[in-house]
Amino acid sequence: MCVSLRADSVSSSQDYGKSREPGSGSFYKVIAPKCPEQPAAHSDAYTPADAHQEEGESVCDASFGWKSLGQELRPNNVTVDVATFQHGSRALASKEMRKSQDRGMAHSEESRLANLLRRVSREDDRERRLATLKQLREFISHGDSKVALVKQLETILSTLNDILNESSKLLWELRQEAAASLGLLCTVLSYEAERIFKWLFSKFTTSSRDEVKLLYLLAAQHALETAGERKAFSHIMQLVMSSLQSILENVDTPELLCQSVRCILQVARCYPHVFSTNFRDTVDILVGWHIDHTQKQALTQQVSGWLQSLEQFWVADLTFSTTLLGQFLEDMEAYAEDLSHVTLDEGVEEDIPPPSVSLPKLAALLRVFSTVVRSIGERFSPFRGPPITEVYVADVLNRVLACLTAAKQVQFSEAVLTAGNECVGVLLASLEPSGQLMDAVLSYGLDQLQCCRACGSDYSLAVLSLLTLIVDQVNTKLPVSFVEKILAPDSKLLNLRFHPEKEVTCAVHAVYQALLSLKNIPTLEAAYKMVLGEMACALSSLMEDQEPHGAKASPGGPWLSIQHPSFVSLSLPQDKAQFILIFNLSTLTTIGNTKNSLIGVSVCQNTVNTCSKILFSEEKLL
Repeated sequence: MCVSLRADSVSSSQDYGKSREPGSGSFYKVIAPKCPEQPAAHSDAYTPADAHQEEGESVCDASFGWKSLGQELRPNNVTVDVATFQHGSRALASKEMRKSQDRGMAHSEESRLANLLRRVSREDDRERRLATLKQLREFISHGDSKVALVKQLETILSTLNDILNESSKLLWELRQEAAASLGLLCTVLSYEAERIFKWLFSKFTTSSRDEVKLLYLLAAQHALETAGERKAFSHIMQLVMSSLQSILENVDTPELLCQSVRCILQVARCYPHVFSTNFRDTVDILVGWHIDHTQKQALTQQVSGWLQSLEQFWVADLTFSTTLLGQFLEDMEAYAEDLSHVTLDEGVEEDIPPPSVSLPKLAALLRVFSTVVRSIGERFSPFRGPPITEVYVADVLNRVLACLTAAKQVQFSEAVLTAGNECVGVLLASLEPSGQLMDAVLSYGLDQLQCCRACGSDYSLAVLSLLTLIVDQVNTKLPVSFVEKILAPDSKLLNLRFHPEKEVTCAVHAVYQALLSLKNIPTLEAAYKMVLGEMACALSSLMEDQEPHGAKASPGGPWLSIQHPSFVSLSLPQDKAQFILIFNLSTLTTIGNTKNSLIGVSVCQNTVNTCSKILFSEEKLL
């Protein structure tokens, strides 16, 4: 015979790799030596037609009874081989079909993507363009689109960048949608995130328009928020944080500041180990914005909130935190010293800033000091141990009070005292003052109360909040003299009950509740008698108005038992007397229903009942 069939070894991976050609239906190769009688017919696969060739076509036809060497060694295997070859052919055909379908699907996805990009660029109608962009965003969100997205990434970035740089204000919503799509793209293609983030920050740097820079940062925020805590960007987050830090250092508008901080806070939440290395630098920049008294109050409050949201980092780096507080305190004392050299009648030396400069800066330092104390949170307590000790807090509080006293002696500044009252309050919240410090705090609180009449509601609220805190903190050590002064007829606290703003009235109510919740019985009794004495005065005034014209009210009365010497000689207008009665009854009712109150429910109930009988027995006074 001129033709032989050799079976390659299937077990050998080397022979497998050599013998199996792409598209082949078997692991075998036909070897056809040169035959002078007939040229060799090459075939890549053995098919059923090979077993049933027409007569006379081939000398190797098995129908003449001839068998190859392989057939001799493997009797009765022709049918099996054919079946095996058929199965292999069908399997590979199916595989090729699937590949063809995948190629078709990928081509379809690419075509759809190209169509969306083309439409979003050329569409003139704003609504249809926005709808198309939303379709593009939905396309990006599908996981099956990644191959198409990667292939056309440059085109996508270019198209979205063109939209971000649109100049029409009417297209702001469209541009925001483009920024969101860009952020989503970065998250979906997380393995391309480094490339996209670098592109974003590069565009931010080269852009000359703040509104476009804002959109680049908005895209970065969307990317970080969409990825969330899945750590999809762990491998590039140090790069991202460094870029954001650089941006934060150079922004000069509140809008860009807010957007860059939102991105940084997202890094702090999801990648705290990365942000911790930039914590001090971030704080330095935010503190700079915080103490800039030329900024709007809303921005200052926003910056304060950002700093307080980083509590875990403040606590983890207490050395830095307390050092910063020390620097603020030294600067406060420097401005207070400058103010102490200034009088209203004398000229100001050239090297000493005038009060118009020193006072706003002192107020800003007091505000940022309060922010940092609040940022440290519960850790700012002597009970938690060094470096926050009782001696440390007492020393700081004394120094703050000295600064405020010096400033007030030179010129009354509502801004300074409002910030000062808040600062004293946050320090006092972690300390129970005693001795000279307690006397200084009580004197300061009464002095601040005297200034409320001529000031705005913010100042009044700060004073009332401070008074409530003083009563709560000093509590059992609170002297009777303090209670009698704060509830006396000429006290500004009583006048603040008639304030037009409900928030102020509620704050006064809180002071009354604190006084009537004291744990020291003699002091509590003094407060209770003062409140009842004012109510007796109000009842007496109401009865006088009910007497015939020219007649005098009887000197006695059912309210005689609750009169107080401080109020006995007073007479109140009817509307004012009615309000005082209702206010004080409301306070007593609240206290009577409070747990652990030394004024029991029965005591308050008896008082309320007595007053009610008086009110409704004298011709319905109310």
